[in-house]
Amino acid sequence: MAQTRSNVLLIVTDQQQAAAIGAVDDSFETPNIDRLVASGTQFTGCHSTCPQCSPSRSSLFTGRYPHQNGMRTLPEWGPGPLDTRNPSVARAFRDAGYRTTYIGKWHLGETDLGEYGWETAENVHETSNPPAGFPTDERTCERAVSALSSHDDDAPFFVTVSFNLPHPPFVTDTEFAERFDRDTTPLPESFTDDLAGKPSFQRERANDEECALDEDAVREIGYQYRTMVARIDDHVGRILDALERSGLGEETVVAFTSDHGDMQGAHRLNKKGVIAYDEILRVPLVLRIPDRTSKRDRIPDLVSNRTIPATLLDAAGVDAPPAFDAESVLDAFGRRSPPDDERVFFEHRYAYWGEHPYRGVRTARWKFVEYWWDRPNELYDVTHDPHEMTNLAADPDHAETVTRLQREVKRWWDETGGDEEQWLRPVAGP
Repeated sequence: MAQTRSNVLLIVTDQQQAAAIGAVDDSFETPNIDRLVASGTQFTGCHSTCPQCSPSRSSLFTGRYPHQNGMRTLPEWGPGPLDTRNPSVARAFRDAGYRTTYIGKWHLGETDLGEYGWETAENVHETSNPPAGFPTDERTCERAVSALSSHDDDAPFFVTVSFNLPHPPFVTDTEFAERFDRDTTPLPESFTDDLAGKPSFQRERANDEECALDEDAVREIGYQYRTMVARIDDHVGRILDALERSGLGEETVVAFTSDHGDMQGAHRLNKKGVIAYDEILRVPLVLRIPDRTSKRDRIPDLVSNRTIPATLLDAAGVDAPPAFDAESVLDAFGRRSPPDDERVFFEHRYAYWGEHPYRGVRTARWKFVEYWWDRPNELYDVTHDPHEMTNLAADPDHAETVTRLQREVKRWWDETGGDEEQWLRPVAGP
């Protein structure tokens, strides 16, 4: 019997900024991702629930915040594998009659992926960086091309392809090196931030001998990062070409995203940590849905990556199980502007920079970050200060805004089952 529902292809990268797409920033070259943008819809306001690999991935596949699904930090630092009792987007597709395949980086523990609903798992590695000699992204791309080329169309598929790049260590991909000029790689607008009036651990990190960055260092990592993103784009192109050759392109929902971004020298900070700047919190999200057009090619509405599971199910015409808390964002396709009450919530427990747990909210105008132990908190007027240079949290003129957003964060936390004692349990750390 021929299939009647759309296939679904989800492509995930690791540590790719929302801006690291040529269609957004022309200092990057991503012709293949750009053609997906041109034929689909780009959500430019997509945020990760947590700017760290495993917690974000846990939301991407369960539709739940990390404090709900138990993935407070990396599994090897304390939480262990993702609890199989959580809802799973793969399980939902499998139960609806889909063939489910996972290819590439997992990083949610060593539990058999079949426990989460993936019938086939290939080239999977569970840790932050693969073991020495492990054939990662090239093999992942090859397996993805093979899976799409050999699909038997008696049932629809849900294929997830997860790449390791552009996750550090940053290196120059020599095949793409000549496309970019190291000396003219742009510096982030916030590179001059002195971090005054912000939590002291940020200044300590920026000035630490091991991590301090000068202009040359920032241009170097920016140059390397661009070559690595170009490599990812090449993989994406090969996968999209295979999908078209299979004849299934017009029957397949395609989604492209990343788990979190990278600081790339913004605010004089590198890589990632327990911070909430846009460079690591915002992620790309591109959707191409057969026979579905949007009133806007680029949708700036604030959305969370925890909505992706329900959105993919909705796009494919599959009912989301009641266990999925997050709702699909496809209603944004019919709107000409964001809703007045738009907001996303986010959190972070622990990373390489130590114990600085926070929770926060982003609205159309404000970003508020509330730390458990560090002070000051952070408040940015992102309408007038898009690069988050001036912390207004201690400004008496904005005390009412701080109080209101604190209440919003506390209400969200309580309504989503936040347990402070459980959240703040000690973690093992690196």
